[in-house]
Amino acid sequence: MTQQEFEHIVPRLRPRLRDIGRQFFGNEEMAEDIAQETLMRLWMLRERIEPQTDIEPLVVRMAKNLCVSEWRKQKVRQGNVLPIESTTHEDIQRNVELKEEIARLQKAVGQLKPAEQRLFRMRHEAEMDIQQISVATGIGVRSVSAMLSTAKRKLLEILNPKGGQQ
Repeated sequence: MTQQEFEHIVPRLRPRLRDIGRQFFGNEEMAEDIAQETLMRLWMLRERIEPQTDIEPLVVRMAKNLCVSEWRKQKVRQGNVLPIESTTHEDIQRNVELKEEIARLQKAVGQLKPAEQRLFRMRHEAEMDIQQISVATGIGVRSVSAMLSTAKRKLLEILNPKGGQQ
């Protein structure tokens, strides 16, 4: 699937995906989260999708699976899963420190507004550029850029509340 094909189908799919999220959670915010997360995952898969593939059943299944996963996350608090395969004390210490830093960053990201969290994840986890995020979310390029900048500034303030001292 090309970027143009993706951009063409997003406006048609978004309302259906929001309906799925709304039916599952009864909440507009969660419905939008599900729609955006599904479109982000579709974007990441786009190169492996054949042009003649009927996309709607695929994204409907993806959205339903996301709803179930999100529901489970809400019901069961998940810890960091970072296997410790090291044998030396230094390696174990590094893994522990890495887990702590990941947890600290995840906690900080969790303090952002839901829209900022989504955009931050799209940019840094899905490695989407600002134009791609704009297409997937329906938010203008300048707004995406401004929201990402605000989210980064907030994260820096959360992670370094006293100007770098912890």
